[in-house]
Amino acid sequence: MDNGYYQMHEYKAPAWAQHLNHIPSHIVKLTSLNTPIHRWSLPGVPDGFQVFIKRDDLTGVELSGSKVRILQFLFAEALRHNARHVVTGGCLQSNHCRAVALTCRQLGLTPHIVVARVSKKEELGAKGNALLYRLAGSHLYMSPTCSYEAFSQRLRSLAGYISDKYREPCYCIPLGGASSPGMFAFITLFQELIEQGLFDNFDDIVVSIATGCTAAGIAVGNYLTGSKLRIHAVSIALSKEELTKRIDRMLSDIELTLGANDIMDIIDDYIGEGYGTATEGLLETITNVSANTGILLDPYYTGKGTQGLLEELKKTPSRFQGKRILFIHTGGIFGLFNGEMDRVMNLPGNHAYYINEWPEKDIPLVQ
Repeated sequence: MDNGYYQMHEYKAPAWAQHLNHIPSHIVKLTSLNTPIHRWSLPGVPDGFQVFIKRDDLTGVELSGSKVRILQFLFAEALRHNARHVVTGGCLQSNHCRAVALTCRQLGLTPHIVVARVSKKEELGAKGNALLYRLAGSHLYMSPTCSYEAFSQRLRSLAGYISDKYREPCYCIPLGGASSPGMFAFITLFQELIEQGLFDNFDDIVVSIATGCTAAGIAVGNYLTGSKLRIHAVSIALSKEELTKRIDRMLSDIELTLGANDIMDIIDDYIGEGYGTATEGLLETITNVSANTGILLDPYYTGKGTQGLLEELKKTPSRFQGKRILFIHTGGIFGLFNGEMDRVMNLPGNHAYYINEWPEKDIPLVQ
């Protein structure tokens, strides 16, 4: 029994979203939903607040994380266009690229990945997400540093080149899957949250934000159903100004006459040195959280989101509507395996540094 995996069927948006523009027509099943929600005993949360976690890191194994929700719509579109190749891109440790590459192979398509900020083969390596999309036999294209707009243009240009070269249709997935279909993935997630008791049990939602698609879909759902919660988006890369511009365009595409600042609280104080970077303080937060709760965060998405949540609860508790906070864990576990954590694992005092010599003299051997 395959439980309907890889099968495509018609998509029906939630009743409260059926008036929007660019509603996807189809969806292909790539995961088992709904993902669970439970209490999260996050260390460092001020008294009076309760934090809960939505486990979208449990959408699957190799396709773990919220990205697969987007891909269910985008790959349905690719298949309807009879695509044989798929182009996308991102940084070396992109969760999105890993998920796209593996989904391609599961559906019998060929993945083509443009790797940003890489100019030499030696820089690619084979760790974390990069290992997984290379194991999927992805065709890799190295792209030196350029602007977001120039990178997006390279993706589209490559898709045209591949179509001509192989004389087969090629589908282009934008950076991070940011698109109208992608936003409907998280409008649908909001309906899932409603069915899990969202309005009765929570006051605020916190989520990491990269290209804007995830937070935008959740915020649209909240707005269209009466804005009962406050949505906080912790940026992991871009400024509030840049994210606002991008999300405003997404909202316009689905014919909503409002702006990002009307429906969400964008927090850009925890970017650090930008996308794909992590401070030692952030890495120590990750080890502290995992050692105390068993929940694994990654250095680029959920780690920054959690750090932002903790700091804002301490410094600016008034920005939260209430005391019951729901954090959306968007996945990213494979980002832990790129070697970044080596910087803090052996620091004395680190929560992962419980290493002992064998106390041979003090422990009598059992005969």
